[in-house]
Amino acid sequence: MIPVLDTCAFEILADDLGSFVASEFLTSFNALLADRIRRIERALETQDEEEVITALLSLQASAAMAGAAQLQASAARALAQRPVGSTPPGPLVRKLQGQADMFRDAFATFHHSGYTSLTNEPPSGKLA
Repeated sequence: MIPVLDTCAFEILADDLGSFVASEFLTSFNALLADRIRRIERALETQDEEEVITALLSLQASAAMAGAAQLQASAARALAQRPVGSTPPGPLVRKLQGQADMFRDAFATFHHSGYTSLTNEPPSGKLA
């Protein structure tokens, strides 16, 4: 089963950028998630193939960095459909919204656990 939140992705990001920047990225990803899904929905409703692809690639890439593994996988599956722009918006958007809700719950738990326990750094207060 694909995890909702893959904490290994956070560890990699924290190793590369530091835990503060990584936690800020996760916080931003979480805050922008609803807008990203709305962008996909609008593009699907207007059957704008280029915008659908751009929006799904954006979600897929940012989800990969954030460790939102289910969202990443769903975006990848949607991109594999041809033609992408003719995908009915309802089922895909509902699936993404449900996965986003689960990610928010996992993110909240992860956030409250203090991120730094995963990076072998001493806690330095609230990160986000």
